[in-house]
Amino acid sequence: MKDKIERLREKLHISIEKYGLSSEKTKVISEEFNELINIYYKNEVQFPEDSIMDKKYKKSIDLLKRITSDFAKFPTIDEWNKYAKEQCLLCSESIKYITGLNWHELRNRIK
Repeated sequence: MKDKIERLREKLHISIEKYGLSSEKTKVISEEFNELINIYYKNEVQFPEDSIMDKKYKKSIDLLKRITSDFAKFPTIDEWNKYAKEQCLLCSESIKYITGLNWHELRNRIK
């Protein structure tokens, strides 16, 4: 299962590079990746403490808070996704999926 997740993650990164974050192909792969992660963690949105996903989620949220504080502005989806890719963090779609919030709602909670 871990190998399948890693292969799909690589496929997602290639799609982002080739077609962009907003392309239909990238969105389909991202949704497939989210479903696979859910299966891996037995359909729980809460990941086991100290799992890779838990650590990435916490780090992503912490950095979103810091960026918002430092720049007095919550990043756009494109800004965040570019930064997240460079820092190996969770993209906006993954954060939205885990939190159950859209980007606007997440911004309001973080501010």
